[in-house]
Amino acid sequence: MEFDENKDREAENQYPDEDYVDIYSKRAIFWFSVFSPLYAGVLFIINLWVAGYKKVISQVLAFLFMYYLLVFFVIRSLNIKLDMEALRKFSSGTPITSLSQIMPFLEITALTLGFNIIAGIILTRYFFKKYFPDDDYYPKSVLRPLIIYILLSLVLGRTGF
Repeated sequence: MEFDENKDREAENQYPDEDYVDIYSKRAIFWFSVFSPLYAGVLFIINLWVAGYKKVISQVLAFLFMYYLLVFFVIRSLNIKLDMEALRKFSSGTPITSLSQIMPFLEITALTLGFNIIAGIILTRYFFKKYFPDDDYYPKSVLRPLIIYILLSLVLGRTGF
């Protein structure tokens, strides 16, 4: 039995390494968008930059800006009133016992989570699929962005931002 070394070289040349890029996966971008579409958008912008789609970055930024405006106007138009006393209790660690004080926070959280999932779907099903239609990329590890996100959340959470 003979081994043909030329066939192995042809298989390697069929998919050269220059066609593959290291980017964050579609799944990573979606799950980051559940918590923060802005952070997921930054990861997707990094993907676009690495892949050479630098002119498209403005479209993603415009989408993120319009998304946050839409969320702001929807929540504002629903006229959800937050109880400032409940907010002070919540921030100080005192348990809130009244359901009427908790409900506005739950409503805003549910709306934000729903909008974040929709933003994740748009980022992955439209933008990601449009610019990375094939699976010709190597997924990057999300450990570093996850650590940065946790640190940012802790720092910004303590400052009240």
